Amino acid sequence: MKKYCLIFLCLVFFVLFPFILSDNSNGVVYCDDEMSYSEIEEVIQESVNSQLGDLDFSDFEELLNQLGDDEKQFFGSASIIDKINQIISGEFANNQQSIWSAILNLIFDDVLSFLPLISVVIAISVTFSLVSSTKPTGKTKSLGDVIHFVCYGTIIIILVTCTVSMINLTSNTIQSIKAQMDISFPILLTVMTAIGGMVSVGVYQPAVAVLSGTITNIFTAVLMPIFIFRLVFSIISNLSNNVKLEKFASFFSSAFKWIIGSVFTIFSAFLAIQGIIAGSVDGISFRTAKYAIKNTIPLLGSYISDGLNLIVASSVLIKNSVGACGLLLLFATIIVPVVKLVVFMFSLKLASAILEPITDSRITNFISMLAKSISLLIVIIIGCAFMYLLVCGMIMLSANFF
Repeated sequence: MKKYCLIFLCLVFFVLFPFILSDNSNGVVYCDDEMSYSEIEEVIQESVNSQLGDLDFSDFEELLNQLGDDEKQFFGSASIIDKINQIISGEFANNQQSIWSAILNLIFDDVLSFLPLISVVIAISVTFSLVSSTKPTGKTKSLGDVIHFVCYGTIIIILVTCTVSMINLTSNTIQSIKAQMDISFPILLTVMTAIGGMVSVGVYQPAVAVLSGTITNIFTAVLMPIFIFRLVFSIISNLSNNVKLEKFASFFSSAFKWIIGSVFTIFSAFLAIQGIIAGSVDGISFRTAKYAIKNTIPLLGSYISDGLNLIVASSVLIKNSVGACGLLLLFATIIVPVVKLVVFMFSLKLASAILEPITDSRITNFISMLAKSISLLIVIIIGCAFMYLLVCGMIMLSANFF
């Protein structure tokens, strides 16, 4: 009999325990098992602020400070933390009109900066055409070759000097993208580990290492020399009609396309397949853990499960906000050099089209081949940036669990 009484008292205690802990200041006993929207928002905000305080964004801030005024204008904020908070709070608004206006201003400024260069090239080519057409009769063909060599050499010096600056601009941009990878990916993977996406972290960690190490080295140590070789053979092949090296330039162009195409295809295919599988495994693991907590812990299991949801939601919010901030910084980093290279390329194409009916075909062929070579630099920057965007986007889509 005492045994049954003890069991009855225990049951009564567990039934009345939530009511004892509830607010009874008004003499009414109740149990509020659901949090209001404002309370949930407050809890998530506190968790977000706590986790943001534990993350180190000093290297991110240093990268942002190294950007020029034009790049900072595209980023839209003077601080990484401010931009992340804007994205988290929903106050961030992408003003497309101001971005397009800034791009148009950037294009206009680049056109004005390249206009004197192209004007000088056109003037030299027209002068060469006039001198060649008015040379004294009876002179040998060597005089025309000398005139061509002088004018061609002058054009080479002018355009190659500008091209060298474009090469340096591309190299600096690739190094900046690599630095962003080395800073942003550890933060994203750390937050993903805190969420519980261990399988996804195991997949993305080697992919990130390959991207920031091997692939960027391929871009700088293999593709850049290929561009230089193509440029050199383009110059030599137009020195004289007797020198035929256009096939070498075509070979280097083909090698460039095959290398970058193979790297991108293999890397993106591996990342997509492994990322999808890893995200599915992590999602199943998280839901299994929630179910176990909710059904194995008496009374408090549902509360712990809901609290886990709030913590994970704040971590997911931070992960995606940091990823979005990194992509905005990437866009601000590449937009200026890409626009400059595109304007330079089209300026060369325009100059080649203007000079084609006027001057020697060797000069127009060189300018046209140089324009095609500049397009390779654009591909290098966009290809590296796109693979960074692909990895960052996959991380943002993984381990969301909602």
